[in-house]
Amino acid sequence: MCRWDRVTLEAVLDRGASVTLVFDEWEAANRGIDQALLDRVDRHYVIRSFDALDELAQLAVDIRSTGVKIDRLLSLSEFSQFGAAYLAQLLGLALPAVETSVLMRDKRAMKDRAQQAGIRCARYVSLSTRDVEGSVRRVEDELGFPVIVKPAAGLGSVDTFKAEDAAQLTAALRGAAGDATVKFLMAEQVLDGDEYHVDAVWTDGKARVFGVSRYLRPRMTVTTPGHDNGSILLPRDREAALYEEIEQLHERINTAFGITDEITHLEIFRRADGELWFSEMATRFAGGAIPESFGPQGADLRELWIAAALGEPGEELPAKTAPYPYIGWINLAPAVTGRILEDPSDELVSRFPYVLKTVRSRPVGSEIGELHPSVWCTLLVLGADSEAEFRERAAELEAALLPAYVMGE
Repeated sequence: MCRWDRVTLEAVLDRGASVTLVFDEWEAANRGIDQALLDRVDRHYVIRSFDALDELAQLAVDIRSTGVKIDRLLSLSEFSQFGAAYLAQLLGLALPAVETSVLMRDKRAMKDRAQQAGIRCARYVSLSTRDVEGSVRRVEDELGFPVIVKPAAGLGSVDTFKAEDAAQLTAALRGAAGDATVKFLMAEQVLDGDEYHVDAVWTDGKARVFGVSRYLRPRMTVTTPGHDNGSILLPRDREAALYEEIEQLHERINTAFGITDEITHLEIFRRADGELWFSEMATRFAGGAIPESFGPQGADLRELWIAAALGEPGEELPAKTAPYPYIGWINLAPAVTGRILEDPSDELVSRFPYVLKTVRSRPVGSEIGELHPSVWCTLLVLGADSEAEFRERAAELEAALLPAYVMGE
């Protein structure tokens, strides 16, 4: 297993697997590693970075020298994908594949593959900090403004923004340059309409789990991490036509990218013309409280993934009767940077009976150095009888609980 995640690690260990765990120095310092859980793994390694190929190569040699046969390698995050695929190759494993890791991490390669397969997606231009003027000129000639600018191999909406004109893009590229190292970014046309995410677990090309969720608002329009930041898992029985349409699109995407035995997080848009457009996909579980949103229907998405990965027979969701037909999540977070001195207490949250679970990603004492949509703080899973009621309840929670945040230096 590459990277630390408590739920996933417990799910693997509870099924009796022998685990070799690898995580990096940043996680060791910031993830609150549970020593009791760590004691349950067979061996663990802390490395400098999953981008450090020299360390990964030495790690592979060390694992082989122990005589342990690794049957499956699981990569748990965006930033471990490249390194995990390299490590898998050194250990003689077919998955995760190096080519797939590039397709899933470098959004330019991803867009190229989608376009080659005839899948609707945003047009893009590759940007380089080594050629700022040329990059800006290509955007002007091929796309026009405004455009969405993002790192070529970034994570979600981190360091992603809308450039309204050439001057703004030029300033951003010069600011990103920093040193002599060339940095690659991309600019793509702005997609309008509703944004959805699709979370699925695949075995032999068939979906073991398939959930379609609508974001409260498109991710690029989230201006502060604590407002309208979440999504609603749509019930299949009430959205049958949507599910069928998206399943057909996902099948085409999987064929184009060679996805057969993975967990996937897909993002798509329903544009004003009524068509579905491919945005991005990752071969990892989603962030926020998306995995926990599956819990009221049966189990956390990560647990469902591990059951499939370890070859257990599965059952389609819903595996049990959920307390509400519409389940989803929101993120409550401060609107300013600094240290969290106080946050919404359990007592405050308990006043809202439709809140089904609370996940605290940044507890009191945590530092927030920058604000973007993926600054996860207090994540709430909640239920409602309709999508409209869900949105009303999300707004009610924001109004009641966001004032509980107290920030300091």
